[in-house]
Amino acid sequence: MSKDTVSELVKPQAKGQITIPARFRRALGLDADTYLKVTLEGRQLVLTPVRVVEEGGPAGREYTQDEIEAFFAADQLDADTVAKIKRLLGRE
Repeated sequence: MSKDTVSELVKPQAKGQITIPARFRRALGLDADTYLKVTLEGRQLVLTPVRVVEEGGPAGREYTQDEIEAFFAADQLDADTVAKIKRLLGRE
């Protein structure tokens, strides 16, 4: 196990329901509106938070100008690439 691996023992209820420990929910930002993809990998269950988008709805979220500028600053893109991306996003 890696240092990032944390385990807790849970017991399924009669109908197979389990409770995800509160510290795991907090760490992953899970709430009552979160959907989880359940994958069977060999003899392990893997739970992955997913975002469900209505058909025909937006495929992503809107980023603020500050978030975009922070991305450009952190990613160390050259000025020409930044200008091209801003043009494509209509943010020039």
